[in-house]
Amino acid sequence: MGLTRDKNSHVLRACSRQYKRNGCNQQPRGISQHSRGRFQNGPPWTTLHLKNNASCVATYFRGRNVRSGSYILPAYALFSLVLIRSVLQVASFSILHIFSLACGLSIFLYGMQQGEKNLRSLGSSRIRRIVNAVTRHRLLAFAAGILVTILTQSSSATTVLLVGLASANLLTLNQSMGMILGSDLGTTLTVQLFAFKFHHIAPLLIAAGFLMTFQRRSKPARRYGNLVLAFGFVFFGMKLMSDSVEPIRHLPSVALVIENSLHNPLLGLLVATVFTAIVQSSAATLAILISLALTTGTSAEAPTLAAYFPLILGANLGTCATAFLSTLRAHTEGIRVAWAHFLFKAAGVLLFFPLAVPLQRLVETSAATMPVQIAMAHTAFNVAIAALFLPTVQFFGTFIERHVRYSGVLQKQFELRYLHSSALSIPVLALGQAVREIDRMSESVISMLENSRRLIHHFSPDLKDAVVSADDQVDFLHEHIVEFVTQLSQSELDEQESAHAYEVLMVTTDLEHIGDIVSKSIAAFAQKMDESRLPFPDDEKQHVLDFYSKSS
Repeated sequence: MGLTRDKNSHVLRACSRQYKRNGCNQQPRGISQHSRGRFQNGPPWTTLHLKNNASCVATYFRGRNVRSGSYILPAYALFSLVLIRSVLQVASFSILHIFSLACGLSIFLYGMQQGEKNLRSLGSSRIRRIVNAVTRHRLLAFAAGILVTILTQSSSATTVLLVGLASANLLTLNQSMGMILGSDLGTTLTVQLFAFKFHHIAPLLIAAGFLMTFQRRSKPARRYGNLVLAFGFVFFGMKLMSDSVEPIRHLPSVALVIENSLHNPLLGLLVATVFTAIVQSSAATLAILISLALTTGTSAEAPTLAAYFPLILGANLGTCATAFLSTLRAHTEGIRVAWAHFLFKAAGVLLFFPLAVPLQRLVETSAATMPVQIAMAHTAFNVAIAALFLPTVQFFGTFIERHVRYSGVLQKQFELRYLHSSALSIPVLALGQAVREIDRMSESVISMLENSRRLIHHFSPDLKDAVVSADDQVDFLHEHIVEFVTQLSQSELDEQESAHAYEVLMVTTDLEHIGDIVSKSIAAFAQKMDESRLPFPDDEKQHVLDFYSKSS
């Protein structure tokens, strides 16, 4: 029947060719009779023996040598920044100041993105341990939200991650809500750094980080160098925005918008909300407010904290847009997490919007300068939200579950349960989700093997249909797991993560091949024998039983 044909040969040959093209000497090896390793706690057919060069695996996944370009982008960015500053010193046109502000915002957002990426890379294992340690206790979930956001430097990123984990049934709604409140508080640390004029050391950070990226022998030094360089870009973007705001704010049209936003609380709330939703970063909105406050100084005509406060609230409310965008492919539990985030922010805005003047008096006693007052008001708002809503998480969870139900569209009978794109930014979590889907593949293959053993003794159309249905499930999971891991491999994985991703692909492929053998060979042959009214041959029956015993 051809049951012993090596269906992995074409895969291994393709891998070998790719390895040779990338200059690697060792060849990948798949499942063999001399296998020694076992993938997690899966069944025996998931056993495989990996003997490869991890750096070659990383090259095979990415299709390029990442190290060769690790310092080109920082050098190009640094040259561009010097060129922009030189142009601005020569020209005094307002349009150049507007471009300077846009450039400063772009550099700021780029630095935030790179800093978030490098912090995730350095702290991905810590993030996994923190998330796994979350229990039903709301205070522990709250603390976990703070720590994860400090590691990622983005409350939006934390919220998107929570939407994905909730959609994959890895976190409950109540656990997620505690972490949401913690993430809102954790992100205030970044804004506090903006307020204390750290942008003066931006050139030092950029130079130090740039030099650290040349440490080819020390991979941790390169990683920390990229992180230092990213924070240098953040503070340099702040400096560029501060220098650009002063001349721009005197333009008639810009002055009119600023004046209306600062003197019309509802308009200020709306403008800040929309702008934050567009740039998907409340830190960017608050950075612009702090830059504006730095230029106005402490004159009598300078706006008060009460004028800035609606814009601070708008920045907090606008960040909910990122969570809602992540629900486009989320399940109901993930959608509930996004709504919980919005309800916390919206309730806080409605509650504190009329309290701008009392809050101003309170903050003025602890901070002298306006930039620090803006940062303190942002922190006070999120502390107050956490204090008010953390004890009522259970009530909010019940309210959301009652009003956010499954949509009218029928759910698929079989669909992905754990994979979610939001986890791709943290490789250890993404690979963990892939392993859980592989466990589901293993369960389907086990049921196929058990039904096929019954088929060779007594054919039944129902058993045949069950085998075919299980094979469809295996094919479905195989397709999506491979696509998921392929997307993950486009990011910069370390050697251990690359090797783990390679294992996932190999095990997934082997399970899919076993399913094809059972469905298209054993079950189809049993049906053919039944239609011909012939008994299943004894030698073939023994061959199938031997195959089953080796796989169980």
